[in-house]
Amino acid sequence: MGASAREIEREIKETRERMDENLTRLEGTAASKAARYARWAAVGVGVLATAGIAFAVYRHTRKPTLRDRMSDASVERLRELLEQFREELPSVTVKVNDRSPREPRTLETVVRKVAPAIIGTASTAVLQRIARPAEAERRAS
Repeated sequence: MGASAREIEREIKETRERMDENLTRLEGTAASKAARYARWAAVGVGVLATAGIAFAVYRHTRKPTLRDRMSDASVERLRELLEQFREELPSVTVKVNDRSPREPRTLETVVRKVAPAIIGTASTAVLQRIARPAEAERRAS
């Protein structure tokens, strides 16, 4: 006949305990490996951040020399940019006056020269006329 129920239960219990030990060991190994990889990732991110900051500081403190700037601005490159702008921008023609230009006539020329003087004189006379009554009142009192 087969093993008794107690023996089967004992074997099952031993097997469970062995499996629990194995699982605990595997979980510990996985956790330690995850922690190790997390540390490596943190170190990598730190190195990249430090390198990025160092590069930004280097670029900010190092001004390009005149030779560097002039080598970037070659005549061919400027011509290419000009052609690119011509292609991108629409062609516009502006007409200010349809009619052909004409020379001002003699009377128009005289009026253009004399009108500012006449307006200035008239405005001065009006201002003096407005200001006089106030002066007359001050003298009377």
